[in-house]
Amino acid sequence: PPLRGDLSKIHVIYGGIDTDRFRPRAADDAQVQSLRREWGLAPEHYAFGVVGGYDRPRGKGQREFLAAAARIHTEVPNARFLIVGRGTLADQLRADIQRFKLTGKAWLTPFCADMAVGMNALDCLVHPQIGTEALPSVVCEAFASGKPVIASALDGIPEAFAVGGYGQLVRPESVDELSHSMLAVV
Repeated sequence: PPLRGDLSKIHVIYGGIDTDRFRPRAADDAQVQSLRREWGLAPEHYAFGVVGGYDRPRGKGQREFLAAAARIHTEVPNARFLIVGRGTLADQLRADIQRFKLTGKAWLTPFCADMAVGMNALDCLVHPQIGTEALPSVVCEAFASGKPVIASALDGIPEAFAVGGYGQLVRPESVDELSHSMLAVV
């Protein structure tokens, strides 16, 4: 049934991001550099990262992320493709890394307890969600950290994207659009 009453009284209140924690940090920040080393990143590496759980059946689009990485990794030899999180698809994702010949360029990182530092250790957040997503706080955290975002135009993601607008929205499950956007961001 349609909403009744004075609709002008309805206001959207978004979840907040702690901008004292999620903020741009200097490239030489000791915590950021330490985490980049822990994640196997050298100073010259450009780190794309998907942040979030990767549980069955499909995770948050990590397999599409790896398929896109397979298309561009030779064009951008200093690019690295990180999957930050944990979940039941770990073995499948490791198999995809081998199948796509991304060994040494893509890997699963250990769980990151301080994503404010983790977000700054990435150069670009990729959020290739394929399922439902109300309002992805990870997109807002990336924008608050000054990072470009490539994300699926799905559910609440475009609304979250409008806050920062730095990066690109892509069609969900479109490996073509994802890979082209990743090349454009680099």
